Amino acid sequence: MKIVHLAKYYLPHLGGVEIHLNEINSLLVKMGHDVTVVVLKHNSKLADSTILNGVRVIRITNEVEKERSFEVKQEIWNFIKKHQDVFLEADVIHVHDVFWWILPIYKLVRKKVFITYHGWETEYPVRFNAKLQRYVSSKLSRGSIHVGSWIQKFYFDKPNYVTYGAINAKRLTKSGIKSHSHDCSQINIAFIGRLSKDNEVEKYIKTVELLRKMGHKINIVWIGDGEYHDKCEALGVVTGFVKNISQYFVNKDLIFSSSYLSILEAQLIGSNVCSFYSNNLKKAYLESFPGSKFLLIANTPESMVSKILLLFNSPKSQNIAKLEGREFAKQQTWSKVLNIYLKLWNEGLPNISD
Repeated sequence: MKIVHLAKYYLPHLGGVEIHLNEINSLLVKMGHDVTVVVLKHNSKLADSTILNGVRVIRITNEVEKERSFEVKQEIWNFIKKHQDVFLEADVIHVHDVFWWILPIYKLVRKKVFITYHGWETEYPVRFNAKLQRYVSSKLSRGSIHVGSWIQKFYFDKPNYVTYGAINAKRLTKSGIKSHSHDCSQINIAFIGRLSKDNEVEKYIKTVELLRKMGHKINIVWIGDGEYHDKCEALGVVTGFVKNISQYFVNKDLIFSSSYLSILEAQLIGSNVCSFYSNNLKKAYLESFPGSKFLLIANTPESMVSKILLLFNSPKSQNIAKLEGREFAKQQTWSKVLNIYLKLWNEGLPNISD
């Protein structure tokens, strides 16, 4: 099959959607499929078109700072129209969140368009327009996938399938991760994600401060960057965004994260994961995750500290949680995720009669 994905970004840009796409595309290429991704050019030094790990990558030149302006939208639409042969020749067109990109040629390709919704707009409550846009996009698609069952609760559309992402255990094994001596006199922590308000960074900062006030020695590394860079750096090391985050997970007592992929990676390595929520949407996001019973979930720093200390005071419970979390993570493979895509495409395409 000829498969075309549309997404905001792709590798070497780092993010959850980028990892998701890279993993399923790698499997599709191994199966002999012809795969293309159409994305924004996030770095002017990147080529307009290239082959990356067997995947054809076509990049749209765009000023990211003006991404929401009408001029940029028009620029993207013009690009799509100019390259419409890429879409006309495809057997499957799969859109990842950015359904509006395909509108200029939708009538020509409508019979083979599918969509995956990966996240939310970081505004709570969810705006009516955002709900409506997803509903319409879903209705105009042959089928949809939600990354998390929480999406259906806060938006209007009902998916054909739900996934929570996966983990590439072989990639972690080959990453050169080695266990080092563990200093039991301190609590070793790693945060993974954007250092921004929507990632609850303020609460993680407060949690570290509370633990230190109680006399605990805290060693924390912040894997990411953002508006809270300076505040985080005052408490520990800030690495910025890195390609191989798993190297920072080794010998950590706790991982601070609220992203499915990061949570799975931490669980596979055998770390206890702490996740905050500040509204009902983020609470549903975490609690609907199949591996949520292996997480420490809280909405206040005080509550999180209590859960952390309770866990540390019971080494047996801590070890059981790590082992069970690891076994759960091992079962979450990208092959299973790809099977969802293949089922969706096979169910959607043969039913075309109009």
